[in-house]
Amino acid sequence: MNPKRSISLGATLALGLSSFFSITVRAQYEGATAPPEELRAGFESISSQQCEEWLNILAGPGFEGRGTGQEGYVKAASWVSGKLAEFGLKPMGDAGTYFQMLPMSRMHVDAVQSKITGPDGFSLGFEKSVGLDRFIEQPEFAGKVVFLQMSGEGAKLADDVILEDRFVILVADDKAAGAIAPRLSRKRASVVLRVVESEPTSTSQQQRPDGRQRGNGIGGSIRKDAAKAILAAVGGSEEWLTVPEENATDVHSTEVELKAELRIRKEPIAVPNVLAWQEGSDPALRDEYIVIGAHLDHLGVRGSEYFPGADDNGSGSTAILSIAKAMAANPTKPKRSILFMWFAAEEIGLVGSAHYVNNPILPLEKMICMLNVDMVGRNEEKQNEPASENERSLHLVGSQKGDQSLHAMILEANKSINFEFEFDEEGVFGRSDQINFFKKGTSVAFLFGGFHPDYHRTSDAPSKINYAKIASAAKLYFLACHMAAEHGPFPAPKEEPPVTK
Repeated sequence: MNPKRSISLGATLALGLSSFFSITVRAQYEGATAPPEELRAGFESISSQQCEEWLNILAGPGFEGRGTGQEGYVKAASWVSGKLAEFGLKPMGDAGTYFQMLPMSRMHVDAVQSKITGPDGFSLGFEKSVGLDRFIEQPEFAGKVVFLQMSGEGAKLADDVILEDRFVILVADDKAAGAIAPRLSRKRASVVLRVVESEPTSTSQQQRPDGRQRGNGIGGSIRKDAAKAILAAVGGSEEWLTVPEENATDVHSTEVELKAELRIRKEPIAVPNVLAWQEGSDPALRDEYIVIGAHLDHLGVRGSEYFPGADDNGSGSTAILSIAKAMAANPTKPKRSILFMWFAAEEIGLVGSAHYVNNPILPLEKMICMLNVDMVGRNEEKQNEPASENERSLHLVGSQKGDQSLHAMILEANKSINFEFEFDEEGVFGRSDQINFFKKGTSVAFLFGGFHPDYHRTSDAPSKINYAKIASAAKLYFLACHMAAEHGPFPAPKEEPPVTK
């Protein structure tokens, strides 16, 4: 559609909605105004109590953290599809189901047959000594050994430190290990093994799209007594295995080359996106559609622990489910259609959304915008910024990358919620599923609550969730979907997308 006409439609819509916003009713946050009367039934059907019930199921022990390729994820996807059938939404997956299956395999490193070898007959088996968190399908990884000691978030790694194609033994506390991981990846180390006191809990198992390699080496953990064997092989000092003082870094490079020899088993696994359709009410417009989505997966079970993923992204999945129910229940349907999507495998590289945009079930040129929800169940919490200060704050990301009409529309919808939007998290734009739609030329918006200390930890639990915030985010996008269905196509964004992190 002509951009000039799109702006005209948006202005007309905003004026029409403003007349509905003039009557104040039960507010979401102080100062909020009433939704349009014809949307009120669906709007008010979204409740914090319903969100709490559903999220406690999604992030409960029954679904075991919804890990990609794990039974818990398939159970969660089946449960969501059951709710969609209950709401009467049309399945849009393979063979008349709600599932669009991803071509994926599980790769498992055989610890019994895998080993580290070196000069003078050095050999160290993986079993009970080495566990991998990441690896690629390659039989050997070699490099000269470097012992890297670091501590604290402030530990620095000088630019002139050469780690490319090196076999790195990392001796670090948790703060330093988390802070340095991206740098080590960029420096293209061949092997990075962090020293741990006990048997590694890393599973040496990965789920990956068929034919896709990610990264350039392997990484994981090594038990301290095994690291001592490597230390002896390179003639190093015992001091190399101690964590240094706070915010310190010590680098010990050697000329001894070691080789990690992997034996990998591979098997196909079931990993579905979940797709459902609310048909538009206007026969002339219903072939155009809005995508509204959230990733359903999380980190799953690792060792003896499961990661509930209540906020990440049980919250977004619950919000989208609430919108689906509200759309089905509301007597007035949107003029254009809505495609609801719960993406698989976001946590391992935005895989589910990438698969969809490269294998769409509907023409991408008929998609008018994409609305994404990721982590809307907590109040952002940073150093010197307590959660109590962010009770009604939410980040609106990516909506200003086009001609501003989608952004303006969401701000208009927010009059019925009154979130205090923040626009300072554009750095996360490449880290959730909307980026794959943006790369195809679709206008997008991303709701994000912000980070907190429980991010990607087993403590990201339902007991810590702000359920009113999830319900409010769902109500916001419920209104936005109807507004977008009135508006029609948005101009394609012109800004180049960032590199996906």
